[in-house]
Amino acid sequence: MKKRLLAGIMCAVMALGVAGCGGGSDSGSSEGGETKAVNLKMAVTPSETSVWMVAANEFKKLVEEGTEGRYTVTIYANEQLAAGDQTKGVEMLFNGTTDVDLHSSMIISNVVPELSVISMPWLFPNGYDSVDEYIFNDGSAGSEFIKEAIAAKGAHVVGIGENGFRQITNNKRPITSAADMSMLKIRVPAISLLVDVFKTLGADPTQMAFSEVFTALQQGAIDGQENPYDTIRSAKVQEVQKYMTIWNYCYDPIILSVSGNIWNKLSDEDKAIFEAAGKQACATQVESSRSMDAEIIEEFKGIGVEVNELSPEAIEEMKTVVAPVYDKYREEFGDEAFAAFGYTFE
Repeated sequence: MKKRLLAGIMCAVMALGVAGCGGGSDSGSSEGGETKAVNLKMAVTPSETSVWMVAANEFKKLVEEGTEGRYTVTIYANEQLAAGDQTKGVEMLFNGTTDVDLHSSMIISNVVPELSVISMPWLFPNGYDSVDEYIFNDGSAGSEFIKEAIAAKGAHVVGIGENGFRQITNNKRPITSAADMSMLKIRVPAISLLVDVFKTLGADPTQMAFSEVFTALQQGAIDGQENPYDTIRSAKVQEVQKYMTIWNYCYDPIILSVSGNIWNKLSDEDKAIFEAAGKQACATQVESSRSMDAEIIEEFKGIGVEVNELSPEAIEEMKTVVAPVYDKYREEFGDEAFAAFGYTFE
């Protein structure tokens, strides 16, 4: 009798242990011979109106179709899962609380510091041509650098999308030279690299949550901010800014990743489905993002925003001013990290 009782208790404990596994997902189970779908929680930083959602929605569709409903994806926009804290959102990917994640490399660099290299000012001298060469070509040095850095933290990259080149807006003056940056109070993400860049340019960088930026601009607590076109529009920043300068100073890819908690449980067949879905979803998103740039510029002009493009001479001047930032991060990350994105030190 005691042996039967002990065996029953052990079976119950084992059943509870199995039920407790599965990280942030609802683990698949069998009821009446039918397999219950595994639901994956997907975190996305901006709102549902952002072009990022092109990748999120496409990935959801392709995974659900490819696995014939064995896996489903629930998308949480506006950093809902992390209560608006972007860095916490990244940490949730690596600890397995979130199953699928779409974050900017800039924010991921708070947890994976070497990805800060991508955000170096004017790293890609030929714009999208340079980006395509070092990030979007299959097997390119930059894409492999990104994948390996994230894999080292325990997640798996299935696609790279695009937030775009970051532009600057403000309410004080058009920016035409380095001198125009003097004492501008500019909101920047909580990234030490960008703080260094703006301080070197003579501005007053201010860190705050992006959710607070619109009100801070409206009330005059800050003069301006910097972001890609679509992020500016989706947050309606153009409604409270007088000037926008196109300077393409910093490129911002977005990384579509699957937590190691999920990836390591997938069959080889399902891994191939997830990989193909991520690649296609991000390719579609990049195409959509780039096609919107000119449209957004004209939209801003139409509501009275004064838009100017920084001249090549002014860009060269600013590159000279921020050279010490390159020296600082060269010591931190080494020449090979920069070389992965086409930059070599003289």
